[in-house]
Amino acid sequence: MKVLSLLSILSFIVSTQAMAALPPQFSECLFGDSASVSTQDVKDIAQVSKVTYCQNQIGLTNKSDTMDMLKNKNIQVGISLAKTNYSREDLIDLAKTGSYVLYVDSSKLTKEYLIDIAKAGAQLVVVSATAGLSASDLRDIARAKPFVYNVNSASQKEDLKSLVDLGVQVVIRSSQAGLSKEDIVEVAKANSDLVSVMP
Repeated sequence: MKVLSLLSILSFIVSTQAMAALPPQFSECLFGDSASVSTQDVKDIAQVSKVTYCQNQIGLTNKSDTMDMLKNKNIQVGISLAKTNYSREDLIDLAKTGSYVLYVDSSKLTKEYLIDIAKAGAQLVVVSATAGLSASDLRDIARAKPFVYNVNSASQKEDLKSLVDLGVQVVIRSSQAGLSKEDIVEVAKANSDLVSVMP
């Protein structure tokens, strides 16, 4: 019964309009890392192919190496806030060098700092379970620059709708969000271009 409900939600969203367009690094970096590949290997491969590089380990890559990668149009970089040791200033410098995805999977930076980083050019992917941000924090960030909201913890339908209204791309992990089928459909109806559902 649960599977059928989820399928009906997915078919509703797909049939209404296209699924939310996520950054290329979104899925890859949320669940994996690039620990076994050196930065030089990445640069070599990027001469002939596009590469997604996920920084999910503390101290694995230094700031200057990351800046070099961000200058290369063939390299897409995703950085975990929780699993790296970059400061706010580092992350702003990186964003000024080239666009990257910052996974806000830790509460170690304040709302104001995240806004500064987003305005500098980073694409934020906020992970609801670990970002430590309130609903009003999320709305303030969205007003400064829309982001991707990965909903993997209990959330309120009205909060999600208000974020969609501000241009936030909402990715609902249906098994973790604590929302009914009707709630998810209502959020999706707010703007199905900005809402996607994953089991």
